[in-house]
Amino acid sequence: MANNKRRKHYPAVKIGRLAVSEEYAGQGIGRDIIRLIKYTFTHGNRTGCRFITVDAYHAAVGFYQQCGFDFLSIKDEKDKTRSMYYDLKRFLDNGE
Repeated sequence: MANNKRRKHYPAVKIGRLAVSEEYAGQGIGRDIIRLIKYTFTHGNRTGCRFITVDAYHAAVGFYQQCGFDFLSIKDEKDKTRSMYYDLKRFLDNGE
């Protein structure tokens, strides 16, 4: 086997619902929350999570992309939500 350590599944934490009140929109609070989640799961955390995942509504896709998230698949392009992920190794390596 070329890479027998490769896994089919990786531990992840899922963001269920994330929203900021319209009164506070555009102030960077959502971005700060995502950064805090990244920090929490990379510093002193023993969960072993490697990824953050989210099912983003189309209106929120751009926000998650700005926070460094990528699409998990193109199969859900026309669905109500898009599955997205962030590799926490990027945060450890670059602070992104």
